[in-house]
Amino acid sequence: MARCCSDLIGLRYRLGADGSDGTIDCIHLVTAVLDLLGLQHPSITAEMYQASPRQIARWLLTWGDRVVVPSYDGDVLLLPAADKAFGVVWNGGILSIEQLSETVQWTPLSNCIVCPCFRMKGS
Repeated sequence: MARCCSDLIGLRYRLGADGSDGTIDCIHLVTAVLDLLGLQHPSITAEMYQASPRQIARWLLTWGDRVVVPSYDGDVLLLPAADKAFGVVWNGGILSIEQLSETVQWTPLSNCIVCPCFRMKGS
């Protein structure tokens, strides 16, 4: 697994993958970053993959608080996509799976559109 967040950049997307074989999905990307940052994260369940965006937002609210502007490393975002997708703030940008290349990319926060964002409770 990655030793630092930058090691995640370029990993290829595969649904259900946790990064151990060089592929990862957006849920595991978020948990990997939170682990590397020393932050708690909710446990991953198979139901998450079938959950609606509304159910996922509720799930995230059990872990964190809704924030207006993503700004802290570890803030988790629900990204607009053809299907639901997650991203996580790191180093002034967002790590997420880029849809065209299907790889983990880093995008500056200034280039991102506003979307629902959550921060770990007590942070």
